[in-house]
Amino acid sequence: MQNNAIGKSFGRVNLLGEHLDYNGGYVMPLQIKLGVETKISENKQSNNITIRSNDYDDIFEAYNLESKNHHWSDFALGSCKYIRDKYHIEIKDISIDISSDLPIGIGLSSSAATNISILKSLVKYFQIEISEVELANAAFDVENKFVGVGGGMMDQYASVFGESGKVLYLNTLNNDYEKIPLFNTSTFLIIDSGIKRILEQSDFNKKKDLCISAAKKLKVDFLSNISDIEIIDSNSLNKNEYKVAKHVVTENKRTKNGKDALITNNDKYFGRLMTESHNSLAKDFEVSIDELDTIVSLCNEFGAYGAKLTGAGFGGAVVTLVENDKVSEFKKNIIERYNKAKFI
Repeated sequence: MQNNAIGKSFGRVNLLGEHLDYNGGYVMPLQIKLGVETKISENKQSNNITIRSNDYDDIFEAYNLESKNHHWSDFALGSCKYIRDKYHIEIKDISIDISSDLPIGIGLSSSAATNISILKSLVKYFQIEISEVELANAAFDVENKFVGVGGGMMDQYASVFGESGKVLYLNTLNNDYEKIPLFNTSTFLIIDSGIKRILEQSDFNKKKDLCISAAKKLKVDFLSNISDIEIIDSNSLNKNEYKVAKHVVTENKRTKNGKDALITNNDKYFGRLMTESHNSLAKDFEVSIDELDTIVSLCNEFGAYGAKLTGAGFGGAVVTLVENDKVSEFKKNIIERYNKAKFI
């Protein structure tokens, strides 16, 4: 055991493949430079676990690790419980201090970055040897089983295996991935809509349940196993099941095409795929809101190659692709027309 340990992790923006990570499809997250740092230090003044974060005013004292508190500290509690149960280590007399410059609740994977950061600091503090795959799996376990957000593995893999300047093209069916360089003459920009969202309070899990129900009726393990929406008999699904299936199947195709666009340096085509993705998320998957739709429209009006919501939706941020020499004017125009916009 060390006297203190620090773990650092980063957020991500997803360029294509929204809501595919729990449907066994392809996703394209890009690691960003903003992130979370967690410091763990010995604290003999308390027999408990003291948890602090620069994003919140309160300090949390953990007396046990058996249940969550529906509180920001749940990621720390769940991570401690995972390490305790997996490695049979008594966890007490420590302070967990979380420091982040990653915005919360806008779809940049602040939760996974926080979770990975905490786990990294815990394994360093207790001198545990763990592989990167095991680290990603541990974070997935904490978020799904303890915190209760039923997402896939994209965020954890983006945080652990991502690299600034390269897209992580990830097959969430088997977690195979490759890294693809970004475009040279255009830039991905992230725009905070000013509308926060918390997944536990949204319809996220309801959407996942619809996907599971549709896949079961179609007799496939995952909706992404279906190659073309045209082969689905719409009468075999209810209206909402068909709409989520349509998004998943078409989005999976868009993501595969996005890989080709990156490799061939076709940023205009990639941008069109982004806008198509947003339209599908808004009309079929129904996770957009008016503010996100407005920003996407403004991006395209002011010369972007394309734009889409990023993350789960229900608020949050938009990612857009803009020519390098138009970035300054583009930012000015967006802020003038949508004054809550903030570029990340």
